[in-house]
Amino acid sequence: MKKTMRTLIKLSLLSAVIFASASAVAADLKIAPYYSLSFTEGITVPNKGNWMFSANLVNDLGLIVQPSEKHRIIGFYELKYTGPGFRKQEGEKFSDRAMDHIMVLRHHYNFMPEYTLKTQFDYMTEYKRTGTNEVWGSGLYDFNRAGGSLGLERKINADLKATAQLQYHFLSFPNYTDLLSEFQTGGEDAEASTGKQNHGIIQAGLKATYKDINGGLDVSMLNYQKQKVITDSIQADGTYYSAELQKDMTIAFSADYTRKLWDLLVLTPSLGYKIKTSNQNYQHFTVATSTVPVKYIGKYYDYQELSIVIPVSVMLGSRWEYFFNTEWDWRFYSARPPRDMENNFVDGTQGNSLMIVSTGFTLKPNEVTRTVFYYGYQSQTSNMKFEKYLPYNYDGHSFGISFNYSY
Repeated sequence: MKKTMRTLIKLSLLSAVIFASASAVAADLKIAPYYSLSFTEGITVPNKGNWMFSANLVNDLGLIVQPSEKHRIIGFYELKYTGPGFRKQEGEKFSDRAMDHIMVLRHHYNFMPEYTLKTQFDYMTEYKRTGTNEVWGSGLYDFNRAGGSLGLERKINADLKATAQLQYHFLSFPNYTDLLSEFQTGGEDAEASTGKQNHGIIQAGLKATYKDINGGLDVSMLNYQKQKVITDSIQADGTYYSAELQKDMTIAFSADYTRKLWDLLVLTPSLGYKIKTSNQNYQHFTVATSTVPVKYIGKYYDYQELSIVIPVSVMLGSRWEYFFNTEWDWRFYSARPPRDMENNFVDGTQGNSLMIVSTGFTLKPNEVTRTVFYYGYQSQTSNMKFEKYLPYNYDGHSFGISFNYSY
């Protein structure tokens, strides 16, 4: 952990040196350099398991080039490290770590006064560690992502703006293998069990902004290259996989509103609603080495999710700010039954409820630096009671300090 953080800090300092060099020549080249460093150090104390030190780092280094009034080019590299701590996403351990390397190149073309064409190409590599004995680069769910987007923005009037965007990305998982398939085939066709997580994502979105109100609709389609759909009966090849490939679809609605009161208090409530559907099903095995399932469940991965976030900030003079944020998330599965403590399915459908409360103070001594002192409380409840591998019912506290520098 310490060695990893030392390496990340060295890379951050190197980025700062490059940033300073770019700043020195920016006047001649008409290039505006951009640099941002955000570092968080804290302690996470769950009611289950041991408390842990948490560290997060986000380091951005970029350039903005504007050769003419109609064109603007933005390129940046981001290094991101997410250490141990509470997770919002279901299916992750508190001890998981992730390191992201992201490269982005954007071009904005204002071809008419009210129209802007936005194109982007990006590449990302994510490394994951689920245990302290793992080596970076060998994680089962490490992935590479490449793709881009095309968007058109229109300013309808001074108060109303709309954007349509289309994206495509392909994700490859170089280390992933289906151990169950290898066991079922006796290891004779290991190539067929690799690459099952590789998939392409097509995403179409619409966003609109009216004064202080934002709204959006996103539709995503995931198409897997090799992952076949599980069936309720054995197939000719001796497995429970059909010839159909897995396809997932997600529809997400979002809206938020910013309200400033008395020039001191700012409210930014937001609402999100997500629907996920998949043609993938689930076969349940009571023993890991068994090849005969004991239960088949269709539409196992379909769910609906509702989220409400209410951030509140209060200015305490010109340098200090107090914040208090609350968030609620509810996820309801369509057909997935919950399990008891012995890993037996029971009646009903699984539902999770998550609440996050955070508060603290932000110090802004100048325009480029910010220091945050925070405390958070997170609690999740679920009728899923089998928690041998992943947490579903827990609560805990976190506190620490965060520093941010942006120029």
